[in-house]
Amino acid sequence: MPKIKAFKGIRYNTQKTNLATALCPPYDVISPKQSEDYHNKDQYNAIRLVLGKQLPTDSKDSNWYTRARDQWKEWIKSGVLARDTKPSIYYHEHEYTISDRPCMRAGFIALAKIDEDDKKNILPHENTHTAPKLDRLHLMNEVKANLSCVFGLYSDSSKMMSAKVKPLLKEPTITVNLPEGTQRFWVINDPAIIKNISNMMTDKPILIADGHHRYETAKVYRDRMRASTKKKDGNQPFDYVMMYFANVDDGLTILPTHRVIPDSMGIGLVDLEYRIKDIFNMIPFDNKKAFLTALNRGGKGNLGLLVKGISRYYILKLIDDEHADRFMPADIPTLLRRLDVTLLHTCIIEPLLGIQGDAATKTRINYVSDAKQALEIMETGKADITFMLNPSSIQEVMDIAKAGLRMPQKSTFFFPKIPTGLAFNSLEK
Repeated sequence: MPKIKAFKGIRYNTQKTNLATALCPPYDVISPKQSEDYHNKDQYNAIRLVLGKQLPTDSKDSNWYTRARDQWKEWIKSGVLARDTKPSIYYHEHEYTISDRPCMRAGFIALAKIDEDDKKNILPHENTHTAPKLDRLHLMNEVKANLSCVFGLYSDSSKMMSAKVKPLLKEPTITVNLPEGTQRFWVINDPAIIKNISNMMTDKPILIADGHHRYETAKVYRDRMRASTKKKDGNQPFDYVMMYFANVDDGLTILPTHRVIPDSMGIGLVDLEYRIKDIFNMIPFDNKKAFLTALNRGGKGNLGLLVKGISRYYILKLIDDEHADRFMPADIPTLLRRLDVTLLHTCIIEPLLGIQGDAATKTRINYVSDAKQALEIMETGKADITFMLNPSSIQEVMDIAKAGLRMPQKSTFFFPKIPTGLAFNSLEK
């Protein structure tokens, strides 16, 4: 089962930087506008390492990857970043709100042993794509570090971290107050505590919640380094990847990822209504609040539909699984067939809107996790159609991963995202 270990993290020196302005989200959820904001926020913001600006003069030998490498080296040399002197595990708490309800996620950062090809200890649940992995590989080749955590989930009904480890910790090493909530961070370098955490994780499979591309890139990097260095003992820095671990038994928040279609290619409400009548009942709502309430309460098998120029909101309620099965490809496994996101794509988006394949999905669908934002896009006339979903459950995600299956792209949105900049992991000794 996956091995974890402490490491000498490279962290922001709070004597020279303000962590509140140095953190940023994972690179793959940052919009171009947000990217500009983070670049302007702080000269030491982590975005300069994970998603630097591309310039017209970029070349093979001088580009944003090489600039990230140079920035990394300069920050270490100048003391902006400093390496801890003792191997540590880093405990983290994040307070946040969902629909005005206070929540907290706790987890810890450690190194996870990357699976060998014949092992199934670290389980993915979503498909990955080549372009993002090449992008991350270029960056890793230059910087030679894990700059963002892979987000991993494990199950521990005894809740050892919160019940036994947290009470042993003193005041947080760092407390950061952000608009997204308060975050607290502890450095754990007590060998006894580290051993207990490592022992607790020995027999636990890990589900990748977020960071599939980062994990698979780390695996490719490991294989290439093994080939070039001839070091295959499994104990090299490149044999591990930095991971944030959270216990599913402590409760986690998964948000849905709504599908916003900017251009429906002329497909409107009448077309949709006619083509899906054998699969769904369409229930109209004149009131937005009532619509959202019905969608949330309806749960599995209920999709929301908004169409440009139509003042009503619609719930598409699945008649039954058998009706949907007739319109789905026969080779889709049952666990995937029962997902709302599969239902939406195979019965509506692909056959009716003609959106299928990575290229079409990327160019013709915008993915939005905030319901208010999705509604605002429609209300301002910036899209033709929006489909709204309820989130998949943790159990569904776990079952699919354990079965060795992959969910469609953008099926889950674990919230909040793990900040980039809490700790970095050098892949050089």
